Amino acid sequence: MLNRAYVNGLIHNDDAFTFLRCDRSSPAFWELKKKEVMAMIRQLGCPTLFLTLSAAETKWSELIIILSQVLENKVITLEEAENMSYEKKCDLIRNDPVTCVRYFEHRLKCLWEILSAPCGPFQGYELEDKY
Repeated sequence: MLNRAYVNGLIHNDDAFTFLRCDRSSPAFWELKKKEVMAMIRQLGCPTLFLTLSAAETKWSELIIILSQVLENKVITLEEAENMSYEKKCDLIRNDPVTCVRYFEHRLKCLWEILSAPCGPFQGYELEDKY
């Protein structure tokens, strides 16, 4: 870091943050992923279907039931979970991010099974590539 030319080279070549590529929350990670997707598009052409998903934890009553049981050792009904205040749901979610991520991955896996099933919505079409 004492060599000014070296530091300027890192900045000029945009290499200063490359060590963060493995950190999933870093801009360097998402820049790498963007480049990988763009490379696929260049090689394979435009995608027929492009899907971006994000979690909606406060809307998943089943998750709220699980979090209530895990964190507070309290069994609640589906109706109680649906009527719970937004702030309370956020507190539960904030206190157990691991369970939330695992639940999202479970939902994603179920969605993928539906989409890729032989009798699913894309019946008759073969999946060529995915990212």
